[in-house]
Amino acid sequence: MPEDLDYFHRRAEAQLDLAQKSGSAMVIAAHVAIAERYLEYCEPARRQEAARRGKDARLRPLAPDTDG
Repeated sequence: MPEDLDYFHRRAEAQLDLAQKSGSAMVIAAHVAIAERYLEYCEPARRQEAARRGKDARLRPLAPDTDG
């Protein structure tokens, strides 16, 4: 599952990068909407993982855990 979260997080970042480079309000809105959708895919898994670890999911970063 962490690999999936990494993928969706990278896709969201790519969409936000594209939004920043666009000059059209409609295109920016589309890229932001897509990025938000990718992040929505991450949220249930993040909450499950946090519950498993006994942590608050709202405080856990999207980046992979580096403490082992």
